[in-house]
Amino acid sequence: MAFDLTALILLESFMISLAACLFTLPRYIRRAKQVGVTGQDIHKPGSPAVAESGGVILILAYLIGLFFFIPFSNAFADSALNLEIVGTAATVMLTAFIGFADDLYDIRWRVKILTPLLGGVPLAVMRLGRETIMTPFGVLDFAAFGSVGVVLFAVVILFAVTASANGINMFAGLNGQEAGSVLIMSLALLFLAFRLGKTNGYIILIPFIGALIAFLYFNRYPSRVFPGDVGTLSMGAVIACVAVLADLERAAIIMFVPYFVNAILFFIGKLKRVTPPRNAQMNPDGTLPAPSIWSLRSLILRIHPMKEKPLVVTLLLIVAAFCIVGMLAYGI
Repeated sequence: MAFDLTALILLESFMISLAACLFTLPRYIRRAKQVGVTGQDIHKPGSPAVAESGGVILILAYLIGLFFFIPFSNAFADSALNLEIVGTAATVMLTAFIGFADDLYDIRWRVKILTPLLGGVPLAVMRLGRETIMTPFGVLDFAAFGSVGVVLFAVVILFAVTASANGINMFAGLNGQEAGSVLIMSLALLFLAFRLGKTNGYIILIPFIGALIAFLYFNRYPSRVFPGDVGTLSMGAVIACVAVLADLERAAIIMFVPYFVNAILFFIGKLKRVTPPRNAQMNPDGTLPAPSIWSLRSLILRIHPMKEKPLVVTLLLIVAAFCIVGMLAYGI
């Protein structure tokens, strides 16, 4: 009976987030176009205007489903569950606010890279009693640093949120790319959370996956809404929260390899003052341009020119491959 109750609660949370996003987003799209909150889809003929900053609805829908768990937390054998739910929500909301500010004011990239540090504060505070982090290379034990280890641990958590948020933001630019890749990663982490009995992990992820599926329905090719930085940065914050709170850092680090590669290339391009490839118009034959090699997308296009849809599929398959490796790292 207890299993049936918890399964029902999980299903209801998933459906609440999915329905909230599915039915609210079309209204947001119409209103965004009316008031000019749009961006140009430069990879389509005529560069049509597409509703921007749709991540606001994605995150609102997610938080509604996440907070649904609080009255039923006694059904789950986790005494810290409500605290972790509130802490996750605080981390996501702070990061989303930073992303929304960037959507409005177009913050310089040097500043934007560091601002998600603020969003990581609630997560760092929640995990101050912990002294270890699981990495693909073994356990990183901060107790070895004595009293300084507490500070170092907090700094690492702050940078984990920043790296996750910025990694997904830099990976964006094509219809369904960021939402699709994060959905794949979330499903892989959900499998691990269930397999390893990480209650907080699957509770954080299930409403997020519901909202993501609904959002991807409108964001897939041809996209009717873009997530904006409010969406991409907060997606990264959710993944960081799951990794840290559910002790899945090892899997998350492996799954993020494509994002890390893309980010390194991005920074090199920025230092060389090269315009990001995602800002370049598509070629006359419909294939996407690769004016530089300073992104994972451009490297793929240099090897084999592609149109947008097959390129997105290729990028998602790369992410999926590393997600499988991340799961195998736990002997599964």
